[in-house]
Amino acid sequence: MKPNMRILFHTTIFISIFFGKVFAKLPSTCKGSGNLKYLWGDALTDDPECIGPSNHPYPTDAIRKSFKSSNLWFGNFRNGRSQKYTIDPFHTRSALLAGFEQNFVGSSSRKGKSSNVPSSNTCEGMPSRLCKTRYNTTAPMYGVSLTSGQPVTIVQKFPDLLQQVVFEVCDSSECDLMRGECTQTYVPYLFLVIPLGPVTLTGQDYVLVESGCVCRPKNSPNIPITSTVPKV
Repeated sequence: MKPNMRILFHTTIFISIFFGKVFAKLPSTCKGSGNLKYLWGDALTDDPECIGPSNHPYPTDAIRKSFKSSNLWFGNFRNGRSQKYTIDPFHTRSALLAGFEQNFVGSSSRKGKSSNVPSSNTCEGMPSRLCKTRYNTTAPMYGVSLTSGQPVTIVQKFPDLLQQVVFEVCDSSECDLMRGECTQTYVPYLFLVIPLGPVTLTGQDYVLVESGCVCRPKNSPNIPITSTVPKV
């Protein structure tokens, strides 16, 4: 190989490695695990400093410092590392899914980590729910406040505090056994959030999480579905 070609070859390799490292260090967007309407990011799967809805990295360092220097969220704060045993967040995730499946999935047409389980209380071939759904868990990093309507940062810190919830989203737009439309439903969950504001003086705020589907007949009068969300 000629000297000029050798220099060009090594220069190309150097530039490729340099830019590869630069792009590898760029934080990714907080995606989460289910394309949820009011939640972003998942602390178990996303980069700890991923970019949130306000185009800023998740404040991992600020949360860590707050835990070390104050008891903002807890009256008697104890660091998780000082405890003899720390629950694996993936065990918590499995327990949440198991509890959800035991309480709800056995008599519905939902699908998630396990296959559908037929219900003994319904006619064969007749699902107890008309709208198909899917479910999973998430440890959301950002959400929309139900009280203020503004984005809030949900506190997530491993291993001391991981706020995991089960979500259930519509997996179809039309009902199976009747001519109708599937409508997403939500329930409010109480999270520890930052920053504090006029409606979150205790560091807690409500954020809506997908909770399932209801079927509304297409030809029925346009009667609003009763909301499970309390008025504020």
